[in-house]
Amino acid sequence: MAQALALDQALAKPVWQEREKTRKRLWILFFGIIYAVVIMKLAFGHYALNGGIFFGIYSVTITLFILSRFLLSYLHRAVPAAKRYEPGVSFVVPAKNEGDNIYETIRRFGAVDYPKDKIEVIAINDGSTDRTLDEMRRAADDLRDKVARVEVVDWKKNRGKRHGMHEGVVRATNDIIIFVDSDSFVEPGSVRHLVKHFVDPRVGAVSGHTNVYNRDTNLLTKMQSIRYYISFRIFKSAESVFGAVTCSPGCLSAYRRSYLMEFIDEWLHQTFLGAPCTFGDDRSLTNFVLQREHKAVYSPEAKAYTVVPDTFRQYVKQQQRWKKSWVRETFIASSFLWRRQHPVAALFFYVYILLSFVAPVIFIRAVIWEPVRYGIMPIVYLLGLFLVLALYGTYYRIHVDEPNWFVAVAAYWFYSVILMWQLVWAFVTIADSRWGTR
Repeated sequence: MAQALALDQALAKPVWQEREKTRKRLWILFFGIIYAVVIMKLAFGHYALNGGIFFGIYSVTITLFILSRFLLSYLHRAVPAAKRYEPGVSFVVPAKNEGDNIYETIRRFGAVDYPKDKIEVIAINDGSTDRTLDEMRRAADDLRDKVARVEVVDWKKNRGKRHGMHEGVVRATNDIIIFVDSDSFVEPGSVRHLVKHFVDPRVGAVSGHTNVYNRDTNLLTKMQSIRYYISFRIFKSAESVFGAVTCSPGCLSAYRRSYLMEFIDEWLHQTFLGAPCTFGDDRSLTNFVLQREHKAVYSPEAKAYTVVPDTFRQYVKQQQRWKKSWVRETFIASSFLWRRQHPVAALFFYVYILLSFVAPVIFIRAVIWEPVRYGIMPIVYLLGLFLVLALYGTYYRIHVDEPNWFVAVAAYWFYSVILMWQLVWAFVTIADSRWGTR
């Protein structure tokens, strides 16, 4: 037995050493790309300035902003475990027509590493027309001896996800509310890593880290896998340094119930431009937390997996809805963030807004206007875009063992361009409150 163990260790060592060598090479590539970006900005600075001071400022600002995300994410530090702090937690899961996933979503609550007498589960069937209710009840039966309390709420008529979340908060009896989407699956250690942040009474919301469950389905899901990882490990980490994460996503996020009760009814009946807010519930809820000067932070160790769209049509509809909620909640947050949160966090927030809305103008100038008007090919612009995407992709490959990562990076530019123009359309159609998924 000892000889077999020694042999396994001997075989594993070269594999481990090879992985470390690969990581070191990738880190060299990562910093090499940063060096290339800086050199390119210095070498072609006159190109941006030729378009006027506005384009020159944009060129410098977007470079500094992107690099600042990596720096701040590096400065983000994990919170130590709080073994003696074990408040009761309430999982809240609203669902409509999620018969394929809801059983697995709920089943996993019984497998988390947390005292079962401090866990309750509240599942809301929001007018489903498939087998969602049956799957909820089947999962509830399996959890009876694994958690303290399970409740399945059956609504015959669809009311909307926001009403379902509100119902869960009102019915909950524990201190911490954990929202989980009906197509997301939590890891066993997620609860402890979410809860430990609430030792700090200033914390009102904690975002977990979400990976893509169906990453290997096709190129589209691989692209989303990179996007998810970067948005959490870089952007949310950077925001969390200041306690100002702007969106605690529905895939996996925890809230202090006593803080939610300060505004949960107001949030339920939120309107924008005279119409009820029917999407963007997670971003909106985070805004309410930040507006009341509570902190919203990110826990990279609290992990979940979510099912993402695997067809282009579904994906575009999802992204359009997300962009509309981003536009709406960004306008709202911009009215208070400078007064209620860390000034540096607020500065980065307003810079990001400016960069997002200016990006389509820059694209038109570089890719359409200058080639047509002056015969200047957008080589510098496209090279810069490629380097940034390669930077994200290399960072992803360093931390995720994904052998086909470069294929997704090569196609990622298409993803970026689509999102840029969806932002324009989201702004134009912001008054349309239809859900827009199915």
